[in-house]
Amino acid sequence: MSAWNDFLANVREAELELGSPLETWYRGHSDPSWHLIPSLPREQNWEEKEKALFFEFTQTASRLFDKRANDWETLFDMQHYWIPTRLLDWTTVLGVAIAFILHSDYSDENDSALFVLDPIALNRLSRRENVISVPEEKEFEYKKLYWENRPVQIEKPLAIRPTQISERLRAQNGTFTIFGTQDATFEAAATSCFRKIILPKEAKAEAREFLKWSNLNEYTIYPDIVGMARHIKHKILTQGGQQ
Repeated sequence: MSAWNDFLANVREAELELGSPLETWYRGHSDPSWHLIPSLPREQNWEEKEKALFFEFTQTASRLFDKRANDWETLFDMQHYWIPTRLLDWTTVLGVAIAFILHSDYSDENDSALFVLDPIALNRLSRRENVISVPEEKEFEYKKLYWENRPVQIEKPLAIRPTQISERLRAQNGTFTIFGTQDATFEAAATSCFRKIILPKEAKAEAREFLKWSNLNEYTIYPDIVGMARHIKHKILTQGGQQ
């Protein structure tokens, strides 16, 4: 078998090891040494910075966007525009996760990594039986839970699904995990809920063919002006204008 087919077999094996979950989420890292740590908790005193970032973004963005209906929508906007948050992006579509890897690494000179997650098993670690839909679950309020620790302090990562979503989230079949107060890494806190699979560099050429056949390019995954510009740049400068 080819390296690409071996990789797909490893993905299937990982899902079987997780018990063939009712729902599976995927996340790609172009560098396999990167850990599952959101951008914000990498900062010193990140809890205080979280509030400052949120309020500054809310004030400044009001000049550009319509007022958001709730704090979750604001948080998703922040993640979308690369403001550090306690969120990690995931997708329910394997091909999208592969695209995240390859759209960040055009050289194909190094291995990358794919994470396979059982989101329901993750939430059961915190005694929740399902993925949390936000903002539909009214008691699950961002500021109350994560800033005020009411009614309880949430320690472990949780899987959440946005129900009022942007075009980009819709195109990506996007979901999130949200980091709690626990200092342990995601890997340490949720070892039983995920698997990490190496995407070898030898598989990447065939993986790119898969994305081409699936019409998963920068513009279809990022359906906005930024995604369009990235797609045109890559198509003309990297692919030599090939369709």
